[in-house]
Amino acid sequence: MAEPTFRYHPDPLASGSALRTDHVCSVCGLDRQIRYQGPVYGRQPDSLCLHCIQSGAASLALSISGGGDGDSDMSAMFSDAVDVPDDVPLSVVEEITRRTPGFAGWQQETWLYHCGDGAAFLGPAGYRELEAYPEALVMLRADHRRYGWSPTDTEEFLRGLDRTGEPTAYLFRCLHCNTSLASWDIG
Repeated sequence: MAEPTFRYHPDPLASGSALRTDHVCSVCGLDRQIRYQGPVYGRQPDSLCLHCIQSGAASLALSISGGGDGDSDMSAMFSDAVDVPDDVPLSVVEEITRRTPGFAGWQQETWLYHCGDGAAFLGPAGYRELEAYPEALVMLRADHRRYGWSPTDTEEFLRGLDRTGEPTAYLFRCLHCNTSLASWDIG
């Protein structure tokens, strides 16, 4: 059986959110070859496959919900719905938070949105990786200006970004205009 694909997380293996290894999924009970290793905001499974994430079975089986059916509230399963622009449809937020693999961050990870839609998560990035995405660096610089950072401190911080360490950045791409986006995180 082919591995599922995700509009908002096109390559969970490359991003580090999944690992190629034989396992038995705690939700469907089937032998699988790719295991999700990102965060789950709900009951913690021993092992989780991408098929159960894509179908929504993992969200239903593992989420903690006041209503009992797993779909009665907007509690996130794999990603947190924070700072979602008003023009993003609820169906997009539900797909990202309930049927898309998340990604691990030092703090609470935040999905990015652009052009009235969720952006595609490409993976963690350090400064070297971000140099190929100048729009993403512009976004990070603007974010630091909003926090009152000096240009010197911002550049020093950006040059210290590390794909596998901290601080780190998370790279996204708009699905409509291909703009590169990024957020940053520090432990």
